[in-house]
Amino acid sequence: MKFELRDTDSCIANALRHIMIAEVPTIAIDLVEIEGNSSVLNDEFISHRLGLLPLTGERAMSMRFSRDCDACDGDGQCEYCSVELN
Repeated sequence: MKFELRDTDSCIANALRHIMIAEVPTIAIDLVEIEGNSSVLNDEFISHRLGLLPLTGERAMSMRFSRDCDACDGDGQCEYCSVELN
């Protein structure tokens, strides 16, 4: 998608950007287990950066919020509200 805003305040443009980002269903990385790390970056930094990556896909549309999931009582550990990436 590409569009152009003219004669608009930067606050309005930023508000539109936030709304568009919020309406795209995404999955966020919440739990990271690092088995071995030989890089100069520490584990917490890598885990934090992975959590900032928005993951999109068809699966995101059908997922439940973990707080609303009846299958696992909101702990986020079932097939309806979580995905395991290896």
